[in-house]
Amino acid sequence: MYFRLNPECFFIKGDNCSAIYDLIEGEIHSLNAEETRLIQGCENNQNVTGNEPFLNELKSRCIGNYYDSAVYIQKLRLGSPILDYQPGQPPLLAVAFLEINNSCNESCWFCGTHGIHRSLGCMGCNIWAEDGLDLGIEDWKQFIDELVDLKCNVLFFTGGDLTLKWDMVKELLNYAQTKFSQIFVIINGKRFTETLAEDIKGKSLPIIQTDNITDVINGNQYLLVSDANINVPKESTLQKKVSLDWISPDFSHLPRDSRLITKTKIQNTDIFRFSHTKKKHPCLANSITISWRGDILPCPMLRKHSLGNVKNQHLFDFFKTHKEELEKFWRLNLDNIQKCKNCEFRYSCNDCRALEETLTGDLYGKKLCNYDVTKGVWV
Repeated sequence: MYFRLNPECFFIKGDNCSAIYDLIEGEIHSLNAEETRLIQGCENNQNVTGNEPFLNELKSRCIGNYYDSAVYIQKLRLGSPILDYQPGQPPLLAVAFLEINNSCNESCWFCGTHGIHRSLGCMGCNIWAEDGLDLGIEDWKQFIDELVDLKCNVLFFTGGDLTLKWDMVKELLNYAQTKFSQIFVIINGKRFTETLAEDIKGKSLPIIQTDNITDVINGNQYLLVSDANINVPKESTLQKKVSLDWISPDFSHLPRDSRLITKTKIQNTDIFRFSHTKKKHPCLANSITISWRGDILPCPMLRKHSLGNVKNQHLFDFFKTHKEELEKFWRLNLDNIQKCKNCEFRYSCNDCRALEETLTGDLYGKKLCNYDVTKGVWV
């Protein structure tokens, strides 16, 4: 008798243990070393007795089934396996950050210009110590049109204090509002007013950045900035639309239950996320940032990795000549990270390359994880 996992259930082997990804239910089942050896044998069509309790449990959960003879199970697959290798194929953009501005008068303690390390800095406003000339409104309109042609779905307006260029922001919102499925405007809570809320109503959604939890009001989406070395709110107590942006010099003294380092960073998955993270980075892929001076960045926080400048250039032409540099970041899945490549959770784990590079000095480094892959335990 033989036992095989169902087409929608993927067995991912770790250094010592393993996990079964159920892409229909969205669940990830962690297996110990003994269970790992058993399932590995089953997936290699080795005989089983038919009365193994663990296999019976998997069958009862509709994760696998018994067969009278050795069988081949065609795994569930999303899309065409050769689509990514078509010559001349334009990049499949999903998200673009447009850094409209690089000035601010607030001097917030958590701003990127101070060299502060942020866990969600890409979702907040920052200014940078960079030289250059700002892009004009016609440049931004051209990029918006080209992003539409490249099938980009989500747009973020960001960069310093956008209210210093609010007339431009309003005009660009009017220009872009029907062209994307979602548009977000990142605004410092000190600058967010009822007038601004009316200006963007029906055109975009605000992401309001604040370091004071009492500022949070139901209805809006917030980025709550908190010092990771002091008393921070538990993420489980935050409202649904509040994301926690932890700030720290080196992230060496995180709470033991921090989502950045514990198994709570492991997310349930489905066929779309699994297919994505098998091939690409969970955050960087299918995303670009156009900086205030026209640099193309893989992320708003990866300032050292400019892929080139698109001022006076079409985006599609830029991508054709810089495809290899772009793919370096898009295809940087966790199989490429030394600490992650033998982890069974690598296709369901969050990862911030910008923060990890800052903390380790290595684009491929990893600090923020407490999982010991050699023992299969969280420490």
